[in-house]
Amino acid sequence: MAHTLPPLETLRRKSRVLTTVCLLVWIGATLVPVLAARAPWKLGPWPVDFWMAAQGCVLVYLMIVAAYAVLINRWEREAQALSFELPPLQDEEPRL
Repeated sequence: MAHTLPPLETLRRKSRVLTTVCLLVWIGATLVPVLAARAPWKLGPWPVDFWMAAQGCVLVYLMIVAAYAVLINRWEREAQALSFELPPLQDEEPRL
């Protein structure tokens, strides 16, 4: 017997996993130039630390944002729900 979660719970779980993966990729892309600074690694004619500091990290950050946006939008459409809670409007009168 398979236990299926409600779509909103599945969406939130996927969102948390994706956020964790994106943070790990971000940390990795940020630390590669530091860790590779004394390594003799080359990417074409340039050292890896120079290439990552000059443009590679920015490209990785853009790919993280693009992948996050595409996946979350797709999952929200499938679940027909938002992956976060909207705060109540502050300019509305409270309903009694």
